[in-house]
Amino acid sequence: MKTKRTSRRPAAEPFVGRDAELSTLVATAAAATTAGPRVALVTGEAGLGKSALLGRLTERLEQDGWLIATGRCPDAESAPPAWAWAEVLRGVAESVPPSGEFATDLAPLLTDAAGTGGADATEGRFRLHRAVWSWLAAVARERPLAVVLDDLHWADTQTFAMLSGVAGVRAPILLVAAYRPDEVGGQLTETLAVLARSAPLRLPLAGLPEQAVAELVRGVCATDDATVAALAERTGGNPFYVRESARLLSSEGALVALSDVPEGVRDVLRRRLARLPEPAVAVLRLAAVTGREAEVDVLVGAADTDEDGVLDALEAGLIAGLLIEPGPGRVRFVHALVRDTLVADVSRLRATWMHGRIAAALDRAGLGDDPAGLAALAHHYSRAASAATAAKAVEYSVRAAELAEARYAHDVAVALLTDAVASFDRIPREDRDPSERVDLLGRLLRAQVRAGAVAAARETRQRVVEFAESVHRDDLVIAAFTAWTEPTPWQTRPYGVVDQPIVTRLSRLLARPDLNPADRCRLLEAYTHELIGEADPTARAAAEEALALSATLGDPRLRASAIAALARDQNDLELPGRAELCRELTEIGIEHDLPAYRVTGLLVQANAAAAMNDVPALLAVALAAAGRTEEARRIRKQAVAIRPDFFFALFATLRAMAVVALDERDAAAELYATLLPYRDGPPAGATSLSVALHPVAHTLGELALLLGRDDEAADHFTRSVTIAELWGATHWATASPLDDRTRCPRLRCSGCHQSRCILLILGSRWCRAPISVIVVCGWSGRTGRRRRQWPGRRP
Repeated sequence: MKTKRTSRRPAAEPFVGRDAELSTLVATAAAATTAGPRVALVTGEAGLGKSALLGRLTERLEQDGWLIATGRCPDAESAPPAWAWAEVLRGVAESVPPSGEFATDLAPLLTDAAGTGGADATEGRFRLHRAVWSWLAAVARERPLAVVLDDLHWADTQTFAMLSGVAGVRAPILLVAAYRPDEVGGQLTETLAVLARSAPLRLPLAGLPEQAVAELVRGVCATDDATVAALAERTGGNPFYVRESARLLSSEGALVALSDVPEGVRDVLRRRLARLPEPAVAVLRLAAVTGREAEVDVLVGAADTDEDGVLDALEAGLIAGLLIEPGPGRVRFVHALVRDTLVADVSRLRATWMHGRIAAALDRAGLGDDPAGLAALAHHYSRAASAATAAKAVEYSVRAAELAEARYAHDVAVALLTDAVASFDRIPREDRDPSERVDLLGRLLRAQVRAGAVAAARETRQRVVEFAESVHRDDLVIAAFTAWTEPTPWQTRPYGVVDQPIVTRLSRLLARPDLNPADRCRLLEAYTHELIGEADPTARAAAEEALALSATLGDPRLRASAIAALARDQNDLELPGRAELCRELTEIGIEHDLPAYRVTGLLVQANAAAAMNDVPALLAVALAAAGRTEEARRIRKQAVAIRPDFFFALFATLRAMAVVALDERDAAAELYATLLPYRDGPPAGATSLSVALHPVAHTLGELALLLGRDDEAADHFTRSVTIAELWGATHWATASPLDDRTRCPRLRCSGCHQSRCILLILGSRWCRAPISVIVVCGWSGRTGRRRRQWPGRRP
């Protein structure tokens, strides 16, 4: 490259009209030094000066002795995952390098090494998030720390996920985040809900007052008050819009500017761009397709003009105030709106061509070993969308996905691997290896499972199976089914639906005599999962064979997976050795750092404990797992057969509640007989570990009342209270079938002569007829009966 020229840079923009907001942020920082972490959320539309305010704040806090760590969420899809946090942590590490356990756990963000992220994906993600805030807290105890995140509306999943950790910190930390309120949605909405628990300072920016607008305009050109007032009204006081309008005013004159003031900032920018030479605009468009920031050398390599032409174009952009130079050999658009305006005017055809040129230039520059360069190569080669670039797109997308998984950004890995598969399909047919496509889809499947997209993973598996069958390769069909190596805590298929074609395929493969033991073990597990909860004896036989086979292979993952497949059948709570299998599964998860299997073992233990009304054991498992419980309730509006699976007691109870409410005696008799074997069981639905209603015995009591079987009802209600008290569910223990049951301290029980009795008021809720009173002994369960008239009261 030739000797660099000296470029004119635009003068620093004045900081006007935001003194009050700056003072508020400084006061919040002061509160953090005495009362612990504080969160400040700065909001405003594009161009209102959020970044300028954050910049002035960091200058002020640095003067006051704070350690400043800033990160910007990039607006380019080519950015590495959690890039803002990588910038923050590396900035802190320059002053206070981490050591020991911190250095190990923070390595995914502090180093550029890529990895598979598969062996301990769940545990590693947890350790990383914990380490981030533990280390920042340790640093802040020595020196107040300000973490500043700009453009949060462009953040990725990992960036959002790590924000919530500030709530558990006890150190002088100020977290400031800026975002556009008109781009709030999805993950940003969820993150803001989590941050709301910290009672954050919310600082919405409005347009500048006319006095501040005048100062900005007159910093560009001299003008009168009437012109300033017109610009203030048209721009709404948006600082960026004001400056761009002032530059247009300066270049075209007051008469032209005031006679045709553009309606929007993009119109202003287009007017300004039109004044530049077309070759310069072409290079600026190339830079815009590259991203918000670009290497000059890359632009020189990608442009269809010579080096002087590129430098002339960039200098024109600098002089016009469209670009700045954040560092040697780099240019950056002064605002995202400038880049957006340029990109919007590029056709899809030309953008595709530009992506190819940019990718080739990045490749020649050898940027594949840098995380940002690797992500950019994957992005641009994929967007080039041509047969010539397809192989490179696959290579770099897979490598970038490995880096994403090393940072536990599995959703980013899913997007990259989706690009890899699409790029592979652009390779000329004669150059494609079917096994490579199956491998790519298998990688995508595992990333989807890790990202929690189980339904999408099933669709991907279906794609792999159908593709493998289309090329008549049983080995690839086997690879498709065995690619699912990630454990999932819940059922992986639609509830109540058996995918018979999949079951048939698995049965055919399992009939092959030449399967290697590991593949057979995986296929048996897949078969089990397809039929779990269906009361199919072949599923149990397959699970038992997989368990026996895994014992001979010496592979802890296979062993854990086989145990999970057998032990998770919640409809078989009497499985011999169930407790021992659960303990083994949990121990494997701990010993071999397989947290997903450890959690699965704990969940199955909890399920078994619930089925036996073993509340202390269930509590112990819950505390050990430190997980969360999902609540789910499926209401069946049509009277169809209830499936005999782990939701049976729950759905039968819900149906019984409807039957009692509607006084349907015939249906009550049928449900009574159906639920009777469950009378000593736990609260309905508890074994699903998802949702629970009152004990089944309570439901049987209500059905018995409806059927006129008072003595049986008393017995069921006695059992219900015992079970409810065992679970510590006092609201169930004191509830009555008609909300009129009460403990009666004055009525002595004929069975034990104690006041610890249950008074059941029987009769119609809507009539004044005499009512039956059943006194149920709380100790012996013996009952006595008498009649009593309560005039004027509707029981």
